[in-house]
Amino acid sequence: VRWYMITNSQPWDNLKFDINGVIEVKQKLFSTLYNIYSFFSLYANIDGFCFSEKEVNNRPTLDCWILSEINTLISNVDDAYHDYEPTVAGRLIQNFVIEKLSNWYVRLCRRRFWKGDYSLDKISAYQTLYHCLIIISKLSAPIAPFFMDKLFIDLNRTVNLEDCDSVHLSRFPLKNNNLINSVLEKKMKLTKEICSLALSLRKKEGIRVRQPLSS
Repeated sequence: VRWYMITNSQPWDNLKFDINGVIEVKQKLFSTLYNIYSFFSLYANIDGFCFSEKEVNNRPTLDCWILSEINTLISNVDDAYHDYEPTVAGRLIQNFVIEKLSNWYVRLCRRRFWKGDYSLDKISAYQTLYHCLIIISKLSAPIAPFFMDKLFIDLNRTVNLEDCDSVHLSRFPLKNNNLINSVLEKKMKLTKEICSLALSLRKKEGIRVRQPLSS
């Protein structure tokens, strides 16, 4: 207290705050996460999904990949928090939500949710996306307490898999080494890079994404 009196400064003078940065995070992370949840809840309500089925064991490759990625994320975010690096943790979460969960998993799995029959493949997609969303809510709760608590409560209201009323009363997720497949993660990363290069070539040549190629 005496130091502030002597220097005649305010305790927040040296804090870095950029309103443009806040807007960017809102548009990139929170809006994307909200859209994923809206997509999930829309079709889950239509099909009456409430996680009453047993966990699907033989999941499709995409499900295995995203579950591997999110368990790797749990480990990396946990390390960042232990090192008192919330910014690093936030960037790891944002990259997962945007680049892996939204731009890749959800985009490639849309038809699985659209299908009319309530098949094992569809159930696996619901269970996998639910796991990803609930884990994200727990990982992000220390740095986005209000949004993630709302997300957690809305997810758990129907399925009731969590025995607590708030994300802040839940246990921090523990990584499941049995679900981590580093080889699959590397293969999917290579696949994404190839697709990205193909899209870049289309853009360079002025060929629309949905326009078929003769070769």
